[in-house]
Parts: sequence; C-alpha cells; structure tokens
Amino acid sequence: MRRNALVPAALAGWTVFVWGTRVRNIARDGGGGLSLLVALGMVALAALVAVALVRDGTPRWAVPALAAATVAAWAVRVPVILLGDHGAAFKVVHTVLAVVSVVLAVASLRRTGARVPTAA
Repeated sequence: MRRNALVPAALAGWTVFVWGTRVRNIARDGGGGLSLLVALGMVALAALVAVALVRDGTPRWAVPALAAATVAAWAVRVPVILLGDHGAAFKVVHTVLAVVSVVLAVASLRRTGARVPTAA
C-alpha cells in the first residue's frame, strides 16, 4: 500500500469501527430506519474506500464521498447529542469520536489530493 493510502485506510477502518458499532446498537435497541440507513451507508462507503485501495490504490471518488459523508453526519449528530438528554460521559465520548473522524476525513483528502465537489 502506498504511503498516501495509509490515512484513507485509517479513515475506512475507523469508520467501520464507529458506524459498525452504531449498526449493532441500532439492531440491539430497535432504533429507527433512517439511523440504520445512515450507519449502513457510512460502512458501505468505508468498504468502497478499502476496496479501491486494495484494487489499485487510487480511490478516486470514494475518499471524497466518505470524507463529505463523515463531516455531514457528525455536523448533524454532535449538536443532537450535546443538546440531548445524555450523560456527560456519553457526550464526551461521542465528541471525541466526531473529532477523530473529521480529522481523519480532512487528512485523507489532503493525503490523496482529492477535493470534495462543491456547488458551482
């Protein structure tokens, strides 16, 4: 694996860990369909990054897609968590998960030279 691929690989692995755990929690607690769809979508994007890295080492669109989805998901979830009826430990843990996820997403974009598409 190329050196530039290590950070996107870390993002993919971290995403599977974080959102795979969310899938398990939703299944255990009987969570909503939209929550499950988001979590499965994140895992699927991470899998696409991993496959692209293994196949040819150049995840052309997969890294920007995963990075954008990561930032968007946490931009929605963090305020909901912080304003919700959760204990301090829950809020701290999820804020740390969000920070690590976003840092890996930005670092992956920089490492691969990829850009997230913007509206014209």
